[in-house]
Amino acid sequence: MKKSALFSLFIVIVSTLVLYLSPIISDGFRPTAYANQTFVKAWVDEVLVEQVQPDVMAPNTLTGRQRLLVRYQDEHNAWQQVEVENSLSRLHNVHVAEGDRFIMLIRGESERVVYWPFNHDRANAVYWMVGIVVVLIILLAGIQGLNSVISLYFTSALLVGVLIPAIFAGCHPVWITLLLMALKIIVNFLLIAGWNRKSLVAMLGTLCGVIVAGVMAQLFGEFAQLNGLYLDKGEDLLYLGGQAQIQIRWLLFVAIMISALGAVMDVAISMVSSYHELREANPEQDEKARLIATVRIGRDILGTMTNTLVLAFVGSALTTMMMVWGFQMPVMQFMNIPAIALAMIHALAGSIGLILTVPMTVAISSFVYHRHGDNRNGGGSTATEQP
Repeated sequence: MKKSALFSLFIVIVSTLVLYLSPIISDGFRPTAYANQTFVKAWVDEVLVEQVQPDVMAPNTLTGRQRLLVRYQDEHNAWQQVEVENSLSRLHNVHVAEGDRFIMLIRGESERVVYWPFNHDRANAVYWMVGIVVVLIILLAGIQGLNSVISLYFTSALLVGVLIPAIFAGCHPVWITLLLMALKIIVNFLLIAGWNRKSLVAMLGTLCGVIVAGVMAQLFGEFAQLNGLYLDKGEDLLYLGGQAQIQIRWLLFVAIMISALGAVMDVAISMVSSYHELREANPEQDEKARLIATVRIGRDILGTMTNTLVLAFVGSALTTMMMVWGFQMPVMQFMNIPAIALAMIHALAGSIGLILTVPMTVAISSFVYHRHGDNRNGGGSTATEQP
């Protein structure tokens, strides 16, 4: 228990250091900002003018204009008060009232300073939800729940602090992703399951599954004449600049590996746990029968996990699909819309990775458990047995 707590603390410290040092290290190759602008929190002291009306197409949305008297703190923490023009449209709609808080953009131009209501302050809602999720996980799952939160924190540090800067620095997206995902998988199972044969098999099964998903996405993406340019904001990345050119082509591989990782980890640990429990319950069972029984359990798991992954990708393209239905597009046109084809390839590649995770994890389980033999006369193994 003491070693586990020390390891968890070590991961927290490492993650924090990564997030702290990453902006400093990456400053030399980070793209230069196009405009001299800052974002600050602002408060509405008074609504000087309000000329708004409900939008005809969306009655719950007010369009028009406001003139606001707002205050904010500058870089010296001194309070400033300015008048701000607020134009309200369907796409940019930051309607505020006296006392409301919002995010204001301040941009320095050649002869003047522009103040613009950028957006509502939504951060608190997100932070509260994160807090609720963390508390619920810890209350219901105890130490394991706390370790899962630490694992998620470590994942965030790897993605934000290492993966994204490394891609901007010119590192090959495939190799850096494989390295970081392997590290993430190892740390995740060490935190959740400890160092034993079950966690070793789950690590190997998960890594195989996400690699298969990534390869399928890249292979069939290029077969369909798709690449990272068709990802959301993919083309915009080409114009960010920086010292190294981003290798957009391989971002399909990166995106699907990250997207499928959680589901594949669930399937892998379920498979090895099933195999382990069957082995514990009946050490004398024929190995072939045990493998078949484990695969049967995997079938039931896949029935829901594959749906989950596919529906997640479909949900991301919901509005596009509604537009397709509304315009009564023929199947030929529908299937060849890049956004739709990309969503389908993502969903199907993730599903292939999930499906193949079952037999690969079962095969790895049989190999690892038999290679290291049994430490008991009955032929079983314990949950904490070392690999």
